[in-house]
This record gives sequence, structure tokens and C-alpha cells, in this order.
Amino acid sequence: MPDEFQVKEDYIPSISKPNYLLIGIPDAGLVGEIATEFLIEKMNLREFGYLYSRKYIPPIMHVEGGVARSPVKLYHSSNFIVLHSWTALPASSMYPIAEFITDYAQKYNVGTIISITGVPIPNRLDVEKPTAYWIANSSDVSTELEKSDLMKKFGDGYISGPYAPILQVSSLKGLRNFVVVVESFLDIPDPEASAVALNVISKYIGFSIDVSSLLQEAEDIRSKIKGLMEQTKKELPSYSSSRPMSYA
Repeated sequence: MPDEFQVKEDYIPSISKPNYLLIGIPDAGLVGEIATEFLIEKMNLREFGYLYSRKYIPPIMHVEGGVARSPVKLYHSSNFIVLHSWTALPASSMYPIAEFITDYAQKYNVGTIISITGVPIPNRLDVEKPTAYWIANSSDVSTELEKSDLMKKFGDGYISGPYAPILQVSSLKGLRNFVVVVESFLDIPDPEASAVALNVISKYIGFSIDVSSLLQEAEDIRSKIKGLMEQTKKELPSYSSSRPMSYA
């Protein structure tokens, strides 16, 4: 169907096992978007494909090196794929993109889908180092994460926005998925929260990344992507019915 998400791949990457699919879609604090953008830049990840949809992707193109491409792109390293969106996506796209992501994970026999998001807290300015939590889509993944001691269990509450449908659809399809949820601002870009998420993910997957520059450049990053945050804020009420993206 032309209105659903479709993918154009420049080539088929060779991904070793165990392999992962990391998701960075703008939402609260742009935590996932900043984290995956930092990964792409610092690890020199190769872009190999992009998504297109006449219905679900806004009429925006990402221009890099004078070349315009879809703002929703696919990158890879030796053992993980990154789906990164350079633009906010409408709430109506959440289930279709969850279906695409899970189908794509099955295509590449991905072992685990890892989503990255923020949980807005009212006292974020007073928190020096945000806390990371996990939300799993199955008891098996939950048990594994509890043993890893990399994050705290999210506990009782709710999660809404882009990552909730991915949790649901991946569970229905028998795919492993968990969300890294980091305390964050709601409508201010939060590179510090993204740095916490990257530290957790790098330990879980087993790669090394220096996030010191992400922390040092926090104010520059906020200024650079202020426009994206404004665009994302327009979608936040649709994601969450005027409530925080997540609650712990």
C-alpha cells in the first residue's frame, strides 16, 4: 500500500549476531533522537536505507551534503541497525511504524529491539544524573534485565507515545523488545538523559562510546535542535492526552 511505510535500501548490510535494532524517534526531551544521532556521528554509522510514506511522514526532507533524503533513515554498524528520525512523526503513524519496525526486525532476524525515550519529571533541573529504567515486552526479557542490573525496573504506571505500540506489536509477534526510559525534561532537549541511555545501551550490547562531548556540548545541542523540539511539542498532546509520556 502506498500510504504505509515502505523502505528503500541502497544495499543489504551484513549484521553479525547477536544483533539489535535501536529506535530513536523524537518525543519527550528528544532523548532517543539525540542518543541515536550521537551514535550515528561518533561511530560513523553507515546510512544504507530510508523510509517513505505519503501519509505518515511530513513533507520534510533531510538535506545532507546537498542531497535531500527522507528524514527517517536506517544506519548500521557491525551488529546493530539504527532507525533514526530527524523529524517528529504524527501520532497517527505510531501503529503503522510499529508494524514496519517489527516486520523489519524479523527480516534481519534481529535478536532484540531497543527503544530509547524519556520520562518527564517535574524536578529535572534538580537532578544531576537522571535515572534509567527499563520496560520489557515479556517476562523473559524482564528477568534478563533484572539480572543485568544496568537499570531500574520501571514498576507500575503507563507508557504512551511512539514506543508503546512497538512494545505491543513486538510482543504479539514474539520479538524481544525493551525500552530504555530515562528521567528527562518534557519539552526541552535533554542530552544528559541521552548520555545516560547510551551508557546503558553500550554496556548491554558491548561497545565503547565516549559521551563526554555530548555532555559538554549540551547547550549547543539544545540550540541546534530547538526547532525539532518545537515541532515535537505539537505532537506530544496527541501521544499522551496531555499527560507525561511515561509515569513511574
